[in-house]
Amino acid sequence: MFEDCYLRIGDAPFTSCMPLNAQLLASLYALPHSTEKPVREALEQLGEAPPWAESYSIAPEQTAAAVSAMLRHLMMATSDLDPASITTQGLPAGTRARLHLEALSKLWSGNQDLLPADLAALKAFLACDAGDALQSFAVVWDRNREDLTRMERSVLERLELHHGRLSDEDPDLGRLIAARKHHSASQSTFLGHAQRHLLDAHASPAPQDDSLAVLSVRDSLTECEAAAAIIQRWLAEDQDLKQSEIGVIVPPNSEYGLYLAESLHHAGLSASSLPSPCARRNIGPEALLHFLQCRRRPAPAMALASLYCSPVLCWPPDVGNALATAAMSGDFAPRLTFNLTDSQAALFSLIRSPSPATNGQLKEQIRSFVRLLSQSSAFAQDVFEAKQHAARVINTLGNGQDAGEAELERAIKIAAAYQTDAASRAPYFLGGLSVMLAHEAPKRAYRKLLLLGFNDGQYPSTPSGNPFFLDSEVALIADRTGIQLPSQAKQLGNALDLFNRQIAAASEQVIVLLSERDRAGNAQSVSSSLPLISRLVEGIDDPETLIEPLSHRDGTIWDRMVSWKPRPVIEPKAYPEVPAHYEFEFDLLNLRKKDDGTPRAQSPSRLEKLLVSPLAWVLAELEAEHVSWQPEALDVMLRGSLAHEVFERLFPPGKDHPSPEQIEAEVPKLLLDRIRAIAPFLQTSAWTVERNMLETEIIKSAKHWSLVLKSLDAEIVGNEFWLGGSLFDHPIHGKADCLLRLPNGQPVVVDYKKSSSGNRRDRLQKGWDLQVDLYRRMEVRIDDRSGEAVIRIAETLTSWPTPPAVAYHTLNDGNLLLNGVDDLDNAEVEFVGGDIAKNAVSLISARFKALKAGRLETNTTADAKSFQKSAALSTYALEDSPLIAAFMRDDTAPSVSFTDDQND
Repeated sequence: MFEDCYLRIGDAPFTSCMPLNAQLLASLYALPHSTEKPVREALEQLGEAPPWAESYSIAPEQTAAAVSAMLRHLMMATSDLDPASITTQGLPAGTRARLHLEALSKLWSGNQDLLPADLAALKAFLACDAGDALQSFAVVWDRNREDLTRMERSVLERLELHHGRLSDEDPDLGRLIAARKHHSASQSTFLGHAQRHLLDAHASPAPQDDSLAVLSVRDSLTECEAAAAIIQRWLAEDQDLKQSEIGVIVPPNSEYGLYLAESLHHAGLSASSLPSPCARRNIGPEALLHFLQCRRRPAPAMALASLYCSPVLCWPPDVGNALATAAMSGDFAPRLTFNLTDSQAALFSLIRSPSPATNGQLKEQIRSFVRLLSQSSAFAQDVFEAKQHAARVINTLGNGQDAGEAELERAIKIAAAYQTDAASRAPYFLGGLSVMLAHEAPKRAYRKLLLLGFNDGQYPSTPSGNPFFLDSEVALIADRTGIQLPSQAKQLGNALDLFNRQIAAASEQVIVLLSERDRAGNAQSVSSSLPLISRLVEGIDDPETLIEPLSHRDGTIWDRMVSWKPRPVIEPKAYPEVPAHYEFEFDLLNLRKKDDGTPRAQSPSRLEKLLVSPLAWVLAELEAEHVSWQPEALDVMLRGSLAHEVFERLFPPGKDHPSPEQIEAEVPKLLLDRIRAIAPFLQTSAWTVERNMLETEIIKSAKHWSLVLKSLDAEIVGNEFWLGGSLFDHPIHGKADCLLRLPNGQPVVVDYKKSSSGNRRDRLQKGWDLQVDLYRRMEVRIDDRSGEAVIRIAETLTSWPTPPAVAYHTLNDGNLLLNGVDDLDNAEVEFVGGDIAKNAVSLISARFKALKAGRLETNTTADAKSFQKSAALSTYALEDSPLIAAFMRDDTAPSVSFTDDQND
C-alpha cells in the first residue's frame, strides 16, 4: 500500500522524505488505535448461507483467508471505507458477480469491526481536518499512476488538500518520482532500446550488443557462482566501478539467498540486504500436528514415526529414533517401551491412547501433550511455540462444544496452518552490492545489473488466482458499479511494468541469468517475458536462440564476462575391486545367539535370503537391515498375512469344510476382524476399493480351497503350528500354515502363498524350493505345556512312517502344488515329482561351510537375472540394502554355478 509515495517532513534545510504508510500517518495525526475482529468469527455468525458456505465447511481456514483478502480489496476499492457506498443494482440479478459482491458487502456492513487496523487508521484520517495534523509536511507522489486503488488516491488527494500540492519542479518530486521513470541507458545501445520499447508492441528491432544478454547455466547454485564471477570481472576491468554501483535481483526463494551469500563470500565481495534463508524449522508446531494426526486411529505409521523422533519430546534422541524405526517396521509396542518411566512412559501412553470421543477429551489430550514436551533449554523456544500453537487450536475449538463429538479433522487443519519462519534480510552495508528481490522495484539507478532466476513464474511473477471473480466479472463490476477490483490481467500488467522498471535502472549493462534445471534435475522453462526481449533483436526468429548456454562459451559473451581458469585435471579415484569373498576370523553362522550361548534357529525365509545373498543374510543377522520410510501400503506380504489369517479361521481343524454360501457370509466379517488386528489403516474410507478387491480375492480362493479339500476328502488337523529341527547340525524352525490328513492317514504340510503358481512350479521342478521341504525335515516339539491341538498335530506327523507330503496353495489362482504323494488321481491337484530341494539344500550346505570358516561370499551383477532364470528364485534380497549393490562384483558370470539341467 502507498508504494513509491512519500511524506516530506520538516522545513528546509532539515527535511526528510519517509515512505508513506498507515502507521506514519496515524502518528502525524494522533489517530486512535483500533483492534480488528477475526474474519472467521464473523463467518460463523452469518445467518443466511453465503455463496462460499460449502467451501467453508470443507476448508474453513483457507476459505476465511480468501474471504479476508477479497474483503480487503473491496474496502480499498472505496473512497471512504464505508460499505454503504457499494451499490450492486447495476449488476444483472442472480449472476455470480452480484451474489458474491452482495455477500461481501453484507458481511462488511454487519461487522464494521472487520476493518483491518491500518485501514481503520485511514478511515479516521479521512475524517480529520488540516488543523488536526501535529506538524506540517508535504506528500510526494505520482498523480499519473494507474495502479493506485481508489482508497490510496483518496488519502493522497486529501493530504494535498491539507498541506498543499508540490510544484512539478520540486527537487524531491524529481528525485523520487520523475527520476525513476528515466531510462538510464543510452538509446544507441540495445539495452537503451529495450528500456524504451519493451512493452511497445509496434517497436522496431535493433542490433544486439553486450549491453543486455540472456545467459543460461545448469541450476540456481551455478547462477550465483556465475554472478560472482561476472562481478569480479567487472570490477577487475573497470577500476572506477564501485560495488555499490552494481545491483543484483534474485527470486524470493531461500536457495538464492544461501547460494549467493556463499558465492559472494568466496569471491571476497560484500552485499547489502541479502535475503537470508530460513534458519530454523517450526519443530514445535510440527510436533503438535503429528500428535493430532496420531489421535485419529489408526495412527499413520509415518506420522507416528515423525512424532517419535521429534527433538522436542521428553525422551532422548536414541529412544525417539528407536521408536520411529520400530513403527516403520510394523512394531508399535517395542520392548524398549517397557523400560520407560515417569514423563517418558506417560508420553508414550498418551500417544498410543484411544482417539478422543469428545471435544473436551481432545483439548485435554492436547494440554497433556504440551506438558510432556522437552525441558531442555536448547529447545525452549520450540516448546514455547508449540504451546502457543496448542493454545490457538484449543481456543478455535471453543468452550461450548466440550460434550460434543471430537472435531479432530478441524483441529488437524488448524494445526497444519502453522507458518515457517519468514526469511529476513541481512544488514545494509554502505558501499556493498545492492541485492533486491524480484518483486521489489529499484530505489535508485545502477551502472550494472544482474538479474537471476529468469525462469517461468518470475519476471513477471505468475498472477494469483481470484476465487471470487473471473476477469470478465471484474470488468463487469468496474463498468456497472465503478468498483475496481484486482484482476489477473491487471496483476500481469503491473508485473510486466515492474520488470521494465527493473531493467531500466541500469545505465550500462544488464545480464540475465536463468537455470536450465531445478535442484531435482528436472528441466525448467524460461521466463514468459523472453519473447518481449527477443522481438526487439534484429535477426531473431526463435526467442530461445537469444539464450547463451554456459556450455557454448567459446567465442560468446561468456568469454567476455568471465575470466576462465584451466580446469584442473582430476584423476578419478579407483574404487577397490570387490573380491569374490571376504575373510573374517570368526564364525559368521553363529552371529545370533541365545542367552545361553547357543545359536539361534534359522527360519526358511532367512535361509532363502542366504541362498541369494550371503551379505543380505549377514546384515539381517546383525539387525542392520535398511528400513525405508514410506506410507502404509497393501503390499504382497500384507495381502498374504490377511489371507492366511482369514483361512485359519474359515477352515478350523476337525470341522466340515464351509460351503460357498458360508464362505461368502463369513469372509467379510473375518477379514474386517483381521484388518482391525494387523492392518488398521485399511479400515479408512481411502482404502475401500483395495479392501473390497482383497475380500473378493479371498472369497474366490476359499471356495476353490474348499473344493480341493472335498475332492481329496482331506481333514484339517491344525493351522499355524511351529516346527523345529536341524539342518547340517544348525537349528532351524518355522511356522507352517496348515496340516492335512488324507484318507489313508498320510499328512500333508501346506503353505499358503498369495501369488500365482507359475514361478513356484518352476522352482519346485528345478529343485530350488526350500521352505516346505524344510518343514518335512522338522518335527513338532511337545512338552508339559503343549495343548491338545499341538499334540494332535504331532501324533499325525509321527504316526506316518515316512516324511509328510508338502504342498503350496497359491491363492491367486487356487492351485495346489503337491509333492510326496503317490498313487493319487485328482483333477483339482497338480503333482510335482522328484526332489524339490536338492539344489537349494546343496547350496545351503556350501553356504554354511563358508560362513563357519568366516568367509563371506559376494554377489555379482549377473546374479539377479541368473537366480530368476535358472532357479526361479525371487531376488528381493539383492534389494534389501544399498550396501548389497555397493559390494557387488561387476561380472557377467553369476556367483553361483548352475547346472545345465537347471537352465532348461
